[in-house]
Amino acid sequence: MFPGLLRKDFLLIKNYAWLWLILVLAVYGCGLAVAAYYGEFFLVFPFLFFIYFFHVALLPITEMILLKAEEKGQYWLHSTAGGVKLLLSKILVSLFLFIISLILADVLALISLNIALPQGFINTPEGEIPYKEGFLLNIGLTAGALYFTIWGLFLWAVYHSLNAYPFIKKIRWGVVIAVYLFFQWITAKLLQIPFIQKWFASWTVNISESGTRAWGIGGMHFSIENGDIQIWPIILSILFHIALFLAAAWLLNRKVEV
Repeated sequence: MFPGLLRKDFLLIKNYAWLWLILVLAVYGCGLAVAAYYGEFFLVFPFLFFIYFFHVALLPITEMILLKAEEKGQYWLHSTAGGVKLLLSKILVSLFLFIISLILADVLALISLNIALPQGFINTPEGEIPYKEGFLLNIGLTAGALYFTIWGLFLWAVYHSLNAYPFIKKIRWGVVIAVYLFFQWITAKLLQIPFIQKWFASWTVNISESGTRAWGIGGMHFSIENGDIQIWPIILSILFHIALFLAAAWLLNRKVEV
């Protein structure tokens, strides 16, 4: 059952996947053209940055394409698979495209860095390729993309579950926005509690050297100050988003017409 769901979702997104990968190469090609025109190779890096940071939107957009395809046929109304399997299939297929695209971006970045570093076009600590920082960038982009993806699933399920209540059907978007804002408000209030702040700070892991490490490309610079990352917020965030996913699956299991 589950392999069949994966196959179906992959076939639904396959053409979009090829189109996206071609678009990534086209954007990078535009960067090379601009760099060649001005004779400054570092001008390719803003195009790479655009490719990288668009990945935060790529995962939820892919997921929504798959959900939209399901809406047209309303397959889950007649499916024997549970909501967890139906939604997990879409996340895994979307994540597959996301990872392939991110690997392609990494390859393009490595090619560009190997060209730019020896020629002094960019500055990095000790003049080396920042593999560790690149890995952390990939982790951060993946975490951000999963955040929007899981929230998108949950809010999508809430939106369609409100079909069962005709008196609020016309204001469903308002309810969805209110639900999201309510969770953000609760989170902000909790983070202001001194006990919570102290608890979060009780478990940290150092991911880089203390002090400031700076990178520069042309007129753009960014840095990492200190190197500690808090672990408890990460664990709680993972558990919370698992709960959101399960809540979306539970709403889907109610076979609400979408």
